Amino acid sequence: MGSENIESSIGLLDEIIDDSSVPKNIKQTCEKVKSILIGSGDEKVRIDDAVQNLDLLADNASVPTYTRMQIWNIVSLLESSQNI
Repeated sequence: MGSENIESSIGLLDEIIDDSSVPKNIKQTCEKVKSILIGSGDEKVRIDDAVQNLDLLADNASVPTYTRMQIWNIVSLLESSQNI
């Protein structure tokens, strides 16, 4: 079940990355988070690292409101995969 949430999160990150209205710096952070989730190592550590990066991104004032909501959705998905 955790892997499904990670795959869903990667899909949502791809949506942000492909959105032409999202600033480049935000896309770059999403690419970084995607790389973290795809990477090797302990799944919980990867998820924690991804959530920390997404939390910082959500606090960025230049993030469009819709994108911020997408980021919170991804964080929720990732956090729920840790509770399984």
